[in-house]
Amino acid sequence: MKNSNFLFMLAFLFASVTVNAQFEFKIDFDFDSERYIVSVIPQESYSEPQNITSDGQVTIKAPTNRFIPVEIKSELQGMIWDDNSRIDAPEEAPDFDYISFALQISSGVAYPEYEVGVPLPLFSFKNAYGCTAGNGSSGVISIIDNDNDPFMPPNSANANIGNALSVLGGSSFGGYGFSGLYNGGSVSCDPENPTSTAEKLGFSEFRVFPNPVAEVANVEISWEGESQEAYLQMVDPAGKLILQQPVSIAYGKNTVRLQVAQYPAGSYFLYLVGEDWEVSLDKINKQ
Repeated sequence: MKNSNFLFMLAFLFASVTVNAQFEFKIDFDFDSERYIVSVIPQESYSEPQNITSDGQVTIKAPTNRFIPVEIKSELQGMIWDDNSRIDAPEEAPDFDYISFALQISSGVAYPEYEVGVPLPLFSFKNAYGCTAGNGSSGVISIIDNDNDPFMPPNSANANIGNALSVLGGSSFGGYGFSGLYNGGSVSCDPENPTSTAEKLGFSEFRVFPNPVAEVANVEISWEGESQEAYLQMVDPAGKLILQQPVSIAYGKNTVRLQVAQYPAGSYFLYLVGEDWEVSLDKINKQ
């Protein structure tokens, strides 16, 4: 993990006066853009100044020789993520390559809005090889589990891996801001082998129209399982929950109308959220 002396001292002060911050880490795959999206789900809400963020790291693992992250895109203003280390096929887990992403902050600290239960996208990337499902792999990659992964430190490569986020409202020291993985922390780029709970329950496809939209957006959801009670959420680029609308999802095609005329022009993220599952739908562009 990359640290300047300033950030290290800042994080140390955070740890000395606060309790452990808790975040679930999650990963999604967007089939339209072919991008993997890494997010955190706060277990508490943090607003300024408690949302000051100074440091972070995320480690993923992929089938060995099948994954090179490219076109890394940071999703939050002032927060820059890049891949800073890689360990291929370590002796503890020879079937996997471990890739760590480090957070750099251009102004020293950042101020994202952490709202309890609302996913906050951190960064996204593509695989240089494309989806590996056709090359002897399931196309599945995972965020590692800090508590159970066999390659966690101390390890044979002396590698610093793991998931952490240092926030003033809590401490990444000791607890590392890690409370677990959403839906097991794995995702597949292969539509023939879905890994999310939502897909197993019956989610098959969606459509958002018109997009861009001025007043009313129609969200069309195809469902092939038993009926579910859920919420349709609209989140701004800073991770703030803008709209939450309850929906009843039944077998077949479901259409939900979102009134968006009152919101400022810009891009928003849409999520379909159930009791213990979530689907990242699409980016909606408000005119």
